[in-house]
Amino acid sequence: MAEDKKQQNFISLNTALKLIKFDTDFQMQEILAGRPTDKHTFVLYSLPGVGKTQGIRQMVGDPQHICVIDINAEFGGSLAMPISHVDEKSQTAQVLHALNASIRKLKEHAIKDPTTPHFLFLDEFNRGDEFMKQTIMQLLLENRLPGNSLPANVFVIGAGNTAENIFSDEEVVENDVNELDTATRDRINPLFIQLEPKGWLDWAYANEVAPEVVDFIGSKSYNEQRQLLYQPSKSADGTGATPRSWTRLSSFLTDPAIKNDPVLLRAAVFSMIGNDCGEQFLTYLTTGDSLDIFALLEKPDQAKFTSLSTGRKMAFFSSALRPVEQDLESEAQRGYAQIFLDYLQTNDQTAIARFMHTQVETGVLQQRYPQTNLYLRKDPRFMQLVMEMSVNNV
Repeated sequence: MAEDKKQQNFISLNTALKLIKFDTDFQMQEILAGRPTDKHTFVLYSLPGVGKTQGIRQMVGDPQHICVIDINAEFGGSLAMPISHVDEKSQTAQVLHALNASIRKLKEHAIKDPTTPHFLFLDEFNRGDEFMKQTIMQLLLENRLPGNSLPANVFVIGAGNTAENIFSDEEVVENDVNELDTATRDRINPLFIQLEPKGWLDWAYANEVAPEVVDFIGSKSYNEQRQLLYQPSKSADGTGATPRSWTRLSSFLTDPAIKNDPVLLRAAVFSMIGNDCGEQFLTYLTTGDSLDIFALLEKPDQAKFTSLSTGRKMAFFSSALRPVEQDLESEAQRGYAQIFLDYLQTNDQTAIARFMHTQVETGVLQQRYPQTNLYLRKDPRFMQLVMEMSVNNV
């Protein structure tokens, strides 16, 4: 039995999502060709708050093509709250009613659009009680509930949280896969997600996470980044840092009323990322030379920009895109796009490579900032960077 509890092989969240996407696309081709398919049942396991749900939503794209159900009975998930635990028969009826009601719209849309894959994402299914787990396993393995089969183009994915020991010296990672019988376990494809700082920073650059957060974490060593991105708090309320909590903290940092008030800022930081990370981040905010995006756009200063660390340059390139786009859309333009383009001529190849990868190669620039994309692509200097990216496979 000891061998069964050895540490699993971990992969990044991006790798897991790519595997699911490629496999789903292949399965859809088989379905549309009328060939029999044996769907793979993927279950994502990771520490809480690393972005499984957000990642799945972004992979799918269209919100009509996905239904996310939270099976977090311990903390009152979307299905747990209406379920009153009475006798088994009544409980069964309530659970099935809640599940069927939740997936009704997804099922209807999948029937209307049979050539497009749709996804039912069962979040934190291993938090539910035993009856709930049995019901969810039927959905995962058989694509159906009693009396309610899902269309062939609906793919069911599960997600569960592991014990908080992935970064410790322990070899055992607790999860429900080891508790399943052999026949059931053989039908599930568990994917164990390791928190990778680079993957999260790439996502943060592309999704406008506050530049202070990106700079603070991006400037640290690899081991420090891992500790900052996941640092369960020792405080009584359980508050601690996760990728999700850092992202949520960003919304506070965009509010000048909070950011410029020491008392409010401290309260916001501690409420999101706990005491340990909070103290470090507050020290950075109050003693460091903060990255002022608008100052660099309104008063171009190549010397100051050159003196920035690689992490701060990368944070600037990500965070400045929104004001550049807004400026291009305004009637009284201030020339932000040209200033941004000039900063792109930096000799910091690492910062340029990260920008080209996270914003250009991924299509983020074209999709989210179309005016900026058009402006930049009219300039030979930018197109030279694009060509170099293609040649060097940045």
